[in-house]
Amino acid sequence: MKRSLPLVLLVLASCAQAPEAAQEAASSVATTVKEVVITEGVPVTTADIAITGMTCEMMCGGSIKKALAKLPGVSSTEIAFQEGEEAVDRALVTYDPAKVNEAQLVSTIQALHEGQYKVVTVDITKQVKSAGSTTERGRANEESEVAASIGEVAVPSIVGLLYRLVRP
Repeated sequence: MKRSLPLVLLVLASCAQAPEAAQEAASSVATTVKEVVITEGVPVTTADIAITGMTCEMMCGGSIKKALAKLPGVSSTEIAFQEGEEAVDRALVTYDPAKVNEAQLVSTIQALHEGQYKVVTVDITKQVKSAGSTTERGRANEESEVAASIGEVAVPSIVGLLYRLVRP
C-alpha cells in the first residue's frame, strides 16, 4: 500500500496538468462571434464547433455530447457527423455564456480521449434583445461579425466592441 501511494500521487498530478494543456490549445482556436438582434423571444447563445478526429457518430459523438452536457450552462448539444477521411464534424451547442465560455467548451472537447479530438473553429451566434424600437436602433435585423482568438481577446471586450458597432 505504501508503495502505491507515490504512484497514485503521480497519476493525480499528471491528470491535474492535462486541462491546462487543453486550455492553452483552446486559446489558439479561430473564433467568430456573430451578434443577432432579436425583438421577441428569449435570447440564446449557440456555438458551432468544427471538430476533427471523430471516427464515428455513436461513440465519438456520444462522448463529446456527454462531456459537454456535464458543463454548467450547456442546455443542448447536437453532433453533425460527416462521413469521409477529410470530413470536419460539428458540435452544435446551446449554452449560457454567464455560466460557461467558449474556451471551456473547446478545452472539454480537446481533453477527451488523450487529445484525440481537435477543435478547428468555433462560430458563435449570440442573440441579444433589442433595447429600443427598430427606428432607434437602425439595425435591428442586421448581424455584426467579429473574428478573434479566445486567448487574445477576452469575451467581455468582444461584446463591448459589438455593442459599440451596433449603437447609432
